Amino acid sequence: MTQPNHKPFIEQLALRQTSENGFEMINLPQTMGNPLNIAYGGYAIAVACKAACLAVPEGYHLYSILGNYLGPAYTDRPLHASVTVIRQTRTFATRQVHVSQKRDDGESRTCLIAIADFQVKEKGVLLAYSHAPKKQYPNWKDCPTQEATFKALADDGKISKEMLDYHNHTFSVQQHLYEQRLCPTSVFAQNLYGVAKSLSHSQDAVPPPERTTADWLRCKEHLPTPIDHITNLTFLIDTAIAFLPLSFNHLWFDDVSAVSSLDFSLRIFQTEIDVNQWHLREMSAPVAGEGRSFGESWIWDEGGKAVACMSQQSILRPHRQTTKGKL
Repeated sequence: MTQPNHKPFIEQLALRQTSENGFEMINLPQTMGNPLNIAYGGYAIAVACKAACLAVPEGYHLYSILGNYLGPAYTDRPLHASVTVIRQTRTFATRQVHVSQKRDDGESRTCLIAIADFQVKEKGVLLAYSHAPKKQYPNWKDCPTQEATFKALADDGKISKEMLDYHNHTFSVQQHLYEQRLCPTSVFAQNLYGVAKSLSHSQDAVPPPERTTADWLRCKEHLPTPIDHITNLTFLIDTAIAFLPLSFNHLWFDDVSAVSSLDFSLRIFQTEIDVNQWHLREMSAPVAGEGRSFGESWIWDEGGKAVACMSQQSILRPHRQTTKGKL
């Protein structure tokens, strides 16, 4: 498989203003993770984030964005964002964002709806503490690169060249945008993100709700503005949450009829975000049932301060069982 020629992040998430409260992607969204020819959901939520940030006065910082994925976005047409002012005070701002695409008949189809909340930086802090990762992980300096990790799997004969090529193609957007170091005890490091579903991993004896995968990441591209950094963080943190239960339990996309995010809750705990610095990401999938799963992705800076948390419920639908009738 040939690697796509991806644009820089600034260009991929560039927006043109189409009206007082309307924005449109200049370039097209791309696929990542999901084998279906639909856009990676991080594009939709990142467009919502950036549009909302552009629609508030200077000095307001995003601290949460909550919403629902209402339908897939396609890669052959741009995403549009329409922003509505819900609240504007001296301290808080709230914006509602509709992200949509034009159908072939010219009608608009909503892909995502979100509520974004902003706050002016407080002058004083009463308490300051931070949630820690579920497990202890080595510093990024002591973790191998993703390329080295997966090359070792191939060299040991644990994965085929075809598997590695498939992974590199499927997750090429992330590899293009981020430098990544995989924590060796993580599930993703041991089974190629779950692509090599038959491989055992060191957390097989751990109950599924307690399994984790973790890595260190930083954006390769210098990002010049705070809006670019928060948009990049929003784009990144959506990755892989929906298919964590598959990767953790020796399943992959061919084992389900549907797996994709249904809703999201992104909480941001710092006003100064710098994705050009190394950050630790830990992901888990503590609940599955009723044809859905619940997953979380937490991000900390190198000093151990929690930066953001994304939680999602996702559809997790098995293949329909068919039975043959008796003659």
